[in-house]
Amino acid sequence: MWSVNTQQMGPPRDHTKFAAALLDTLIITVAFLVAFRIRMASWDVFAFRGGLHTALVLTLATYMVALTASGLYRLGHADLHLRMAWRVGFALLIGWAGSVLVTFLAVPGQMAPRSVSAVHWMLSLIGVLGVRGVARQVMEWKWSGVSTIPVRSFRADITEVLDRHPVEIDEAAIQNYLAGRTVLVTGAGGSIGSELTRLLLTLQPFRLVLVDVSEYALFKMEESVRQASFSGEVVFRIADVRDEYIMRTVFETTRPDVVFHAAAYKHVPLMERHPVEAFRNNTLSTVSLVRLCERFETEQFIFISTDKVVEPSSVLGATKRLGEWYLRSAHSGMQRKIVRFGNVFGSQGSVVELFSDQIAHGGPIRITHPEMTRYFMSAHDACALILQTLLFDDDMSVYMLRMGEPVRIVDLAERMIQLYSVEGADVEIVFTGVRPGEKLSERLYTDNETPNATSHPSIVALSSEALFSRLELDGHLAQLESLCAENRTAELRKHLFREAFSEVISG
Repeated sequence: MWSVNTQQMGPPRDHTKFAAALLDTLIITVAFLVAFRIRMASWDVFAFRGGLHTALVLTLATYMVALTASGLYRLGHADLHLRMAWRVGFALLIGWAGSVLVTFLAVPGQMAPRSVSAVHWMLSLIGVLGVRGVARQVMEWKWSGVSTIPVRSFRADITEVLDRHPVEIDEAAIQNYLAGRTVLVTGAGGSIGSELTRLLLTLQPFRLVLVDVSEYALFKMEESVRQASFSGEVVFRIADVRDEYIMRTVFETTRPDVVFHAAAYKHVPLMERHPVEAFRNNTLSTVSLVRLCERFETEQFIFISTDKVVEPSSVLGATKRLGEWYLRSAHSGMQRKIVRFGNVFGSQGSVVELFSDQIAHGGPIRITHPEMTRYFMSAHDACALILQTLLFDDDMSVYMLRMGEPVRIVDLAERMIQLYSVEGADVEIVFTGVRPGEKLSERLYTDNETPNATSHPSIVALSSEALFSRLELDGHLAQLESLCAENRTAELRKHLFREAFSEVISG
């Protein structure tokens, strides 16, 4: 049914690099001989001017140094896009000029005619890029054939894949609490926001304010709300949570009693490349909303966090952890609650969604590491956890769902292949290597956090003291904002993590 291939995807391995370099050496040598034959009507380059032995060796060496410097041998055939092709062409041009210069300086008597040298460059360019173009075409043809493998359309179900059962919540008590209250949801069009909205519609708050920066997401939300039997008022607002002025107008006009802050960037590798945007969207938007909630006397602020904040190795985890710290520093009568998630099963861009798509196309399934593990929860359970925390009285707590044991990603992939691939289809698993910012495993709480039982059997409360005061955090955030304004990403990345942060506040 399936097989495991441990060959790395992406950059070629050492033996592949050597084979490619050897092939290019052969191409450049043949191109030299052909160019000599075209321009001099002879194959015997070694009889010309007493032999071109040294000139040919110097030419080969110069061309190969130029190709290596271009970065060509760090790529696979599928990665040679137009921009890189231009770089390779330029490298060959540099190689040609360099070979002429080196030959002139070393063995001027073996200089090939200029016409031979020019034709040699053109044939080398055609050969080096042409071979890779053909290889890529063959690969694309091969994978396009694989994609025609018939598979049944499916949507992975956590109860089927991981044998999990939905969490039950006290709907009557939550509905009673929400009666007469205005509820605001940021990121309402996302995986969590949309599921949370769906549940809120059944709980009938007085007013539901749905905020998202995506026009399309709110359009789809409007379509679904029309089909729901909701008796209250629904307000749809296209707004960027990073825009404090716009969000202030939303608060002034709606006066929310409860705010669920679900808007965030969540993809680890992307945020590693965009730390400024991660900080602005995940941290500064949270800071701005906390201040607005304090100003407009919101009763409860529920912050959607992630297990990646625990000893973070990623920009995502570090920016979300700053959001947690700031919320805990609030000094108003507002109830502040942090809900910490594991991976949400089947959410937009999640590993389950990627695996589903890869299985539907016949594979391969790409996994970063054979020992990678993650905690999983369904979108329904995640939102049930959020809503249940409305009934808890203890302030400044972090809440998390009991998610059981962490799941090996390889085991998840095997189970999905078993359930959803066409019988007899050979869906391959390949390992691509751990990406920047990723851990092999996640922790749910730090050594400073103490887990305590709650009134709900599936929810744990984590208690700890606030690490930093509002004054300390405001000073640190101001410094981070200045680094963002100057686009000093390396320093920003450094100061996002705890060690640098402690140095800043202690200084």
